[in-house]
Amino acid sequence: MEMDNRAMMNEVGGAFMVSWMVLAGAGLGSLEGAVLLAAAWMAISGAHILPVVTWCHMMTGDLSDTDGMMGNAMLLLSQVVGAALAIALMTEAGAIETGWAATAWEAPELWGALGMIAGGAVFWTIYTRCDAWVAAFSLMALAGAMGGMDAAHEMGASLLSGADGIQDVALDWIVDGLLVGLGARVGVMVDDAVA
Repeated sequence: MEMDNRAMMNEVGGAFMVSWMVLAGAGLGSLEGAVLLAAAWMAISGAHILPVVTWCHMMTGDLSDTDGMMGNAMLLLSQVVGAALAIALMTEAGAIETGWAATAWEAPELWGALGMIAGGAVFWTIYTRCDAWVAAFSLMALAGAMGGMDAAHEMGASLLSGADGIQDVALDWIVDGLLVGLGARVGVMVDDAVA
């Protein structure tokens, strides 16, 4: 497998921007968050920036392509690195206390999981057919249903605080991403069946 250093650096930069935004108080479910995400997607063409987008790429691609899966796994790790760098900068390497604590992971209930799958299907349809700014605004609208929007930020925060709550953060990162990615795959399958 050949490493795509440019793609990994794009993910570091994009995740840095998003995590910095989260620390500045603007969440991805806000207008400010949508505008910043749209700007990031337009400036860093081809970058996923968010783990849920990378999971969608993984789940809608060839699931037997191990090189593609490993490449996407490297992008997920690059997003964590970018988030950790933003957190280190904004907290002056831990000198400023943020009060961050990992929330205990709970498996999503049936309706929550179905909402994440539906949100993933709707988001992926918009993401693959529209301009970056439209996809960013759809993400703002669907953030509550999809979950996992700040997964790289949470993972970076956990790693920088001595892996505090890593099991909860990692499960959230993986399960939310898989459910949204599964929704993206369902959306593609429905689109193929209708066409």
